[in-house]
Amino acid sequence: MPQKPRYEVLLYGATGFTGQLAAKYLAGHPDLAGKRWAIAGRNAEALDEVRQSLEHDQLELVVCPLDDEAAVQAMVRSTQVVITTAGPYSSYNGEALLGACAKLGVHYSDLSGEGFWQREMIDSYHQTAIKSGAKIVLGGGVDSIPSDLGAYLALQACEGSIEDKEPIQLTAVYTEYSGSFSGGTLASGRARQAAIKSGRLTREAMHDPYVLAPNTVGADSETATLDGMPKRFRYQRVNGMGTLIPFFMAQINAPVVRRSLALAGVAETVSYRECCSIGMWARVAWLYSSRGLGFPLGEPINFNPKSGQGPPKWMLTQGQFTVEVHARSGSKKLSKVTISGKGDPGYGATSKMLSEVALCLLKEQKNKPDATGVLTPATALGDALVDRLSDAEGGRFMRFTVV
Repeated sequence: MPQKPRYEVLLYGATGFTGQLAAKYLAGHPDLAGKRWAIAGRNAEALDEVRQSLEHDQLELVVCPLDDEAAVQAMVRSTQVVITTAGPYSSYNGEALLGACAKLGVHYSDLSGEGFWQREMIDSYHQTAIKSGAKIVLGGGVDSIPSDLGAYLALQACEGSIEDKEPIQLTAVYTEYSGSFSGGTLASGRARQAAIKSGRLTREAMHDPYVLAPNTVGADSETATLDGMPKRFRYQRVNGMGTLIPFFMAQINAPVVRRSLALAGVAETVSYRECCSIGMWARVAWLYSSRGLGFPLGEPINFNPKSGQGPPKWMLTQGQFTVEVHARSGSKKLSKVTISGKGDPGYGATSKMLSEVALCLLKEQKNKPDATGVLTPATALGDALVDRLSDAEGGRFMRFTVV
């Protein structure tokens, strides 16, 4: 009988801004009470500082540079689940960790928003992970859990109300996304620009709606935009949704959702587009102005953060997000899902989401055993993740409403 791995969960990149938030959340989570888990990274001293700041008597350290293949494999073998916040993943050898998990049958998730890197991982490791039994979950944070689960629930709610193969259009509208900036976000942007310069990110990929669903011809194929909105889209007034404008995260989220649709076998009849409301920016402006940009609080917003820096503490708790996903067939309204959450979306909220993905992979691995490969939150975990996020922090973190 195989020996059980030493750790329940291993968090790589625990010394970074988001990594520290995730480590703190996991250390206080009841599911890890009395359980052995680990934080990992390259710098032993920095890892020990993080450990000293946490209260958990079963927390251990693993020092492992990702350019040491033997050390990476030993680390991956020591745990049941790996999550990593060490991005940009295309720049910091993220493939070494994801690839080892895919080969060794260890469940994995990350926060990458680098679509070109995600496609490389799909091409290289989807079949490998299927054979090993690993669930490799793309988009394990605010990009792209709310969008992906919103689309998943909206389609569920349509069942029985339309004919088989009847076209459905899903429209995700972010009505709130109040947060700030971090050095990691800017670094990811620089990694994308470097990929364009080097040819690693091609023009074709930048306009392929199914970039994360290779060989798919679906309902969005003719749109030829990543977000699913019309070319040169600026604004649009839609009855029941308000005035819609481009959303800066849509080009990251929409391809992940379309991978879910393709894996579920419905991409041919279900289209997906994503945008935001004008009111979203009004809410951001209100949060910033009502707090005096943080100056009266002694923590001003840093609009040019360095790597490892993130939002001020007040933003981590006072930020929030809301997305509405509408399902329609022609003029017929089928369903509407609203997902909201508390905390700066990209940091306070995303660190909790990734942590809950890890615990869901740990607790629910016996459910949906056939769902293996390079997956998405909806296709890997589905209802189990919805339930877990709904219950997180006593039900105060995220809310899901289906009508």
